[in-house]
Amino acid sequence: MPSSQIDEPFEFDLNELLMRHSDFNKTAFPISYEPEEIVKVCRRVKAVMAEEPTLLEVSPPLVIVGDLHGQYQDLHRIFSCFSEGRVRGQQLQRFLFLGDYVDRGSNGLEVIMCLMIHKLAYPGMFNLLRGNHESALINRIYGFHDEMVQRFGSSLGEKLWNTLNETFTYFPLAALVHKKILCMHGGVGPALKSLEDIRNIERPLDDPNSNELSCALLWADPMRNSSGFTVNGVRGVSVYFGEDVVMKLCDKLKIDMIVRAHQVMQNGYSFFCQRKLVTIFSAPNYYPDKRNLGAVMKIEVDLRVGFILLQPTYKHQKGQRHFLEEFTKHNNDAEYANRIDPDRDLDQTTYEPTPTQNTTNTKSLRSKTANESGSSSSKRSK
Repeated sequence: MPSSQIDEPFEFDLNELLMRHSDFNKTAFPISYEPEEIVKVCRRVKAVMAEEPTLLEVSPPLVIVGDLHGQYQDLHRIFSCFSEGRVRGQQLQRFLFLGDYVDRGSNGLEVIMCLMIHKLAYPGMFNLLRGNHESALINRIYGFHDEMVQRFGSSLGEKLWNTLNETFTYFPLAALVHKKILCMHGGVGPALKSLEDIRNIERPLDDPNSNELSCALLWADPMRNSSGFTVNGVRGVSVYFGEDVVMKLCDKLKIDMIVRAHQVMQNGYSFFCQRKLVTIFSAPNYYPDKRNLGAVMKIEVDLRVGFILLQPTYKHQKGQRHFLEEFTKHNNDAEYANRIDPDRDLDQTTYEPTPTQNTTNTKSLRSKTANESGSSSSKRSK
């Protein structure tokens, strides 16, 4: 199809698109898209996002999802955790996604299209933040550009890739849950003095690195055994922040907790700074050699929090016993940078491509923990 045709008027059937993305096991995969559908969805999403503030206000109960990185089947595994009978989880829960929908994995287009379509259908229930990979400078390198070119050809793929990246420039950068839990993809930086600082960031924002605060919201990382802010020499952008920063900021902003994504956690999530901060990573088996779990965070109306964990999906790894053994095996591996252990820092946070992954369904298990590192003994796991 000539690329010029994607600019012609075109109406799409939102209900049909919802059905196409409703159930991974009952729909054709990979999903076939008309170029006009992608363009039209992007245009409508931009219009919706343009009306939203840079700092979203979100009410509980809700589910918070971290990095997905093109793992479309795992997105549906997350939805299935909240299904009731024939009613799908995406119709029953409010969701907050923390970004990094594309790159690394092989189905970034399905992931972002699914989420944008649900955003159009349920605008108050699907809340999408921007991650550092929702930027043309990054996703040209780490897989999404190649994915689009492979699927649509060089000229049309490039044009659709640009259209999607233009849409990302409208995505909000942070969210505040019940005025008590501040959420973003990356972290915090010295430019964050008040919540108004986030609200005042103007969008569309083509290059988030051009603004010190937006750069930190998408890129910054916590570091153990450190104080204040230090240059993030591993990522080459933004800063590390210490536990004292988290404590002071929670007090200054009158919030109880910071929730972020951006880093692989071996057990899917990990606490930091006396449970004042938690990192959520929702893409299981992101590092195949480490077989990391994925996790999502559930916040109840009274702000109680819990986690649902997703195992890497290998047939020979099914069962609760294996789950407990694997979870306990990694109970001291929090995956945060440590100022006194620079070799570990480089090993865990270096920004290198990883192989794309295919996953299969497996039953998700809930886990309640009482350990600072985001893990527990097998007696505490359920």
